[in-house]
Amino acid sequence: MTISSKEVALLGLVYEKPKHAYEIENDIKERDMRYWTDISMSSVYKLLNKLEKNGLLESEIRLSENNISQKIYKITPQGKYVLKDGVRELVSAWQPSKYPVDVALSNLTLLNKTDAVQSLNSYSKSLDEMIEYYKALEKSLQDHACDLSYVQLATRRICLLRAEKEWITNFIVKLQEVKEW
Repeated sequence: MTISSKEVALLGLVYEKPKHAYEIENDIKERDMRYWTDISMSSVYKLLNKLEKNGLLESEIRLSENNISQKIYKITPQGKYVLKDGVRELVSAWQPSKYPVDVALSNLTLLNKTDAVQSLNSYSKSLDEMIEYYKALEKSLQDHACDLSYVQLATRRICLLRAEKEWITNFIVKLQEVKEW
């Protein structure tokens, strides 16, 4: 059974320990998973239901400390097997990512040269901010002795952002040298 990267992410969260949907949503928020997964707030419940229907999760209703009933999800043995397969598949081969900036680049000539350069400079500054953010995250993860794989989520993002920064810097220089736009 092949599962999506979103399903791998959710199964991985439930693999850590049984959780209810609100806990899963908090984990997604705390780990900034929306930056590196396609999981939206509305998709969590749909995916949990799908994974349960497919026998990868099971659930039971429990009362919380406040006497509120909560549906707690637990990964099944089949879910663990499929999760491990999904992880192996995702880490074994490069897959394309979609970047909104590519849509803008394909339409950049709609802007005049000054606006294009100004917008690209703004993009470059946002890359600098994100590099600093992920450097701080990387340090925090290291300081808290987190698993190497979690640290590498931040490290990888830093490398990607630095490459993007190098590309945008070169592109701005080339764009400024262009006589006709």
